[in-house]
Amino acid sequence: MKRQEDKRLMIIGLQTNYCIDATVKSAFERGFTVIIPEGTNSTFDNDYMTGETTYRYYNEDVWEELADVITFEEAIALLGGKE
Repeated sequence: MKRQEDKRLMIIGLQTNYCIDATVKSAFERGFTVIIPEGTNSTFDNDYMTGETTYRYYNEDVWEELADVITFEEAIALLGGKE
């Protein structure tokens, strides 16, 4: 029996512009379908942007071609097997 490999990776966590960004890009480069539920990553203010602006910049612009940013409800449905 041949096992089908799931190449989807859901990413959540802290430091949107550091850990999360690096993980998204690395997963994408390795052929994963990257899924990011809205509101499940965050970061601190920096010298250039507030944490909220940084969050929006990465989720809405930087990852546009690299990941599927979905609603939290859609993420719960995926985790529950209701694709």
